[in-house]
Amino acid sequence: EKDAKGQFLLTSTAIIKANLLLYIYGFFDPNIDLKNRDDEILLNMDQKDYINIMEKLMQESQMISKVVALRKAGYSPEISGRGILINGILDNSPAKNKLLPGDVIIKIDEQPVYTLEDFSEIVRSYNSSQIVRITFLRDNSTYSTSIPLIELPNTDDKTERIGIGVYADTKDLQCRFPLKIEINLEKIKGPSAGLMIALEVLNQLTENDLSSSLLIAGTGNLSIDGRITEVDGIKQKIISAKKHKADVFLVPQKNYPEALKFSHGIRIIPVDDFDDAIMKLIKL
Repeated sequence: EKDAKGQFLLTSTAIIKANLLLYIYGFFDPNIDLKNRDDEILLNMDQKDYINIMEKLMQESQMISKVVALRKAGYSPEISGRGILINGILDNSPAKNKLLPGDVIIKIDEQPVYTLEDFSEIVRSYNSSQIVRITFLRDNSTYSTSIPLIELPNTDDKTERIGIGVYADTKDLQCRFPLKIEINLEKIKGPSAGLMIALEVLNQLTENDLSSSLLIAGTGNLSIDGRITEVDGIKQKIISAKKHKADVFLVPQKNYPEALKFSHGIRIIPVDDFDDAIMKLIKL
C-alpha cells in the first residue's frame, strides 16, 4: 500500500424509515431531507428487494472501479457476463408488458450482449424512436420482441439518454484482474462510490500521488467506459465532507449546480469522466 500524503474520501448517505420522533427531528434539522418512501424505493418494490439491488450495484461498482483504474494504469483486465438482467422497468418504458424483472437480454438485433457495457455501446449507436429487436431469456426459454428506444429522464448527455427504460445490471459479471485488489466497504450500498474507489485504486497503482497532499472527497457513479453520472444526496455528502475537513469535493457535472449551493468552506470540482477527474486533480 502506497503511503500517499493526501487521502481520498468516499461519501454515502443513509435512508431511514422515520417514526414520529425522527420525523420531528428531521423537520427541524436542515441537514436532513424528508422524502416520500415511494420516491426513493424504485418501482414500488419492497424495501428488502431494494436493498438487495443496492448491494448488487455496490458489488458491481467495485468491480467496475477496479477495471477502470487498471485500464488507466496500463493493465488489461478481462470482463465477461451472461447477458443483461432486468431488475425493474420504468412506468413509461416501451418495454413495459414486454419484458419482466428477471428476464435476461442476450441480443440487440443480431448483436450479442454479454455485459452492461456491451448493451450501452450498442444502444448508443442508435437514435431515439428507432425500433430494436430484443432477444431475451425467460424461464430457460428464448423469446424476442421489438421495442422502440426512448430518451431517458434525468440526464443531460445524449450518449446517456437512449435506452429502453429498464433498471438492469450484468448477469453473473466476472472480472479477471492481473493483480489482487482488496476493497473493504461492508456497510455501504449502491454505486455512487465508484469514482472515489477508482481514484484510490489508481493512486495505489501509480507512482505519482493524485491526492496532491489534499483531503479529497467526492461522489459519482462510474460506468465501465469511464463516464461519471449523477447521484443523489449531494447536500448530505458535502456536509459530511466538510465535517471531515475535506479540501475538495468532486461531483458529477449534472450535480454541480446543486453542489454549489453548499460550497461554502470547500472547493467543488465538477467532472465528466474519469480522465477529466484525473486531469483536474493533477492541476490542483
